[in-house]
Amino acid sequence: MINPFSIKKKGLRLRVAALIQNGKSEILLIQQSKKKSPKPAYWLLPGGGVEFGETAEEALVRELNEELGLEAISMDFIALNESIDPQGMRHLVQLIFLVKVKDGIPILDSREKAITGFGYFTPKEILSMDLRPDTKDFFKKKKFVSADYIKSKWVEE
Repeated sequence: MINPFSIKKKGLRLRVAALIQNGKSEILLIQQSKKKSPKPAYWLLPGGGVEFGETAEEALVRELNEELGLEAISMDFIALNESIDPQGMRHLVQLIFLVKVKDGIPILDSREKAITGFGYFTPKEILSMDLRPDTKDFFKKKKFVSADYIKSKWVEE
């Protein structure tokens, strides 16, 4: 008999991410280090998973507040990123929003053990970083513009 706890669960994850720029057009990234992992820390856009019944925008507002104490005042959808594990175990769909935040410096929540730092970086600096998911080509753009993000009401059958 196969032990069900010895098999890794395949999964689809829907993640929202914020592209936040400071006055110098530098981009805010957070540094993450997984517990129990011998691998070095890596960088990513702030954000996180969407919970069932939560809109992408609600999730992003919640994640920015939980992770960094930031209050989003506006957001525009700018990109969809999809990344699939070549071994077929994980599938990530990331919705990226251009976000303006209320004045304030990010503050790490001491209860958030996975996030080990943050910083603002130029797109050129980002190209040499360990970025997850690897969306470096996206940061070669000179300007980030709004894309269509279509919200619709649920239609009963």
